[in-house]
Amino acid sequence: MTRVNLRGINRIRKRLADGTVREHHYVGRGRGAIKFWDSTGDIRLGSPDYIAAFSAARKCTPAAQGKFRSLILAFLDSQDFKVLAPRTQADMRRSIYHPDNGIDRKFGDAPLAALEDPRIRTQALDWRDTIGGKVGDDRIRHMQRIVAFGYDRGRIRLHHLQKIKSVYKSQRSEIFWMPEEIAVFEAGAPAHVSRILCIALETGLRPGDLVRLSWEHIHPTQQGRRIAIWTQKRKRLASIPVTERMAQILDSTPQRQVTLIVNKSGEPYQHENYLGDAVGVWRDKLKIRKELRLYDARGTAATRLLEAGADLKEIATHMGWSLKHASEVIERYVALSPAMSDSLAHKLREAHSRAKLQTGLQTEG
Repeated sequence: MTRVNLRGINRIRKRLADGTVREHHYVGRGRGAIKFWDSTGDIRLGSPDYIAAFSAARKCTPAAQGKFRSLILAFLDSQDFKVLAPRTQADMRRSIYHPDNGIDRKFGDAPLAALEDPRIRTQALDWRDTIGGKVGDDRIRHMQRIVAFGYDRGRIRLHHLQKIKSVYKSQRSEIFWMPEEIAVFEAGAPAHVSRILCIALETGLRPGDLVRLSWEHIHPTQQGRRIAIWTQKRKRLASIPVTERMAQILDSTPQRQVTLIVNKSGEPYQHENYLGDAVGVWRDKLKIRKELRLYDARGTAATRLLEAGADLKEIATHMGWSLKHASEVIERYVALSPAMSDSLAHKLREAHSRAKLQTGLQTEG
């Protein structure tokens, strides 16, 4: 385990009944100690998230008790937080400790009594709106969860952040990487970045699954190879045939490489967001549409399945979509791509009609 030389860390190691050793890091000692990290979490020791958590805990001295920051730390040390999925935990920590617009930076020094003032709702909504988009919605949703924790525990008497509606509405089903844009990206981006988009296009996997894709997910079949991976979001086993292009990628990847996607230094990316960031940087450098994101490769991958002869149900199953959503995505692509053949469009209409007829029969029954 890597050691971090930050002053004031109290490290406690505990051996469980099964022999497992867990390490807990505190600021301070005794009853007033504040735990900010343990080895069961997903924060890497010495990472920016680790240092941010340590810095926030260090601020929470006895003089800081009674402030919102003490409630944040109590929540992070509670079972309410620990039972959350690792991805959710990581997202919440990022919302809390973001250096520019994090919850702790904005509200950490506010007294707990301020949360009982009705004006806190206006302040929180104004803060969310300055951030904007899905990130703003995520920030306010995570703050709601912390305030609800404090309300349930009786640490505050009123909860003024209930029933806040999201303002961001995603319309990603209308956005695709078109063939000419893919060609520009693959020709201009560095190999390790181009590889990210290429694997996303060939598999249709979400960034959260791409970042952990490794050799253990590659399995032989009678006719070639397949990718078998339990997806994080849907908790389903995705079985993806290895395409000719994906086979070329695998054949060029050293067996000693931990994950199939690595950064410039040859190391695995520490978070899925870094994959999207890398693609976004080179998208802008190459002057490709700014609205495109790595996630939009999923819709593009679905259209390739259609071109390969897969029917609507097969595509929906492969992507983890409903038939309705799969139909909407592919219909939009057909409308945007003049290169799609008339016979392909006709096949889509027939599949869509069958799906509607089946839905109607189920409704009548």
